[in-house]
Amino acid sequence: MKIIKSIEEMADKIFMNKQELIALNKRRQRNRESIRELQKNPEDKDETKIWITVSSMLLNMPQWKKTFINEKLQIEGEIQILQADQKIMVNKHRNLEYFSPFSGTNIKLNPWDAKKLMH
Repeated sequence: MKIIKSIEEMADKIFMNKQELIALNKRRQRNRESIRELQKNPEDKDETKIWITVSSMLLNMPQWKKTFINEKLQIEGEIQILQADQKIMVNKHRNLEYFSPFSGTNIKLNPWDAKKLMH
């Protein structure tokens, strides 16, 4: 009975983590779209006269760049952390069910290492 309970608790954690990933991906997509729309701004306009409303903040055009870029980096960092946790939790769940872990989920290759392996 304890095993079944621990399996179900781990499955719930995996499901909640997946829902967080979905929400963060939607937020990242909206952020990316916002950055893209603001970059389409014609160059001949005076950027100091343009103001943008972001939730409850009113930002001058030069300030939005820093704000959106920082938010983009923060979201991507959170997504990477959640994805790493997701892999660990899935492997723990598979261990509780007495299955072997997914192959390839425990491999951590640095992009530079992959290039070295190809040559």
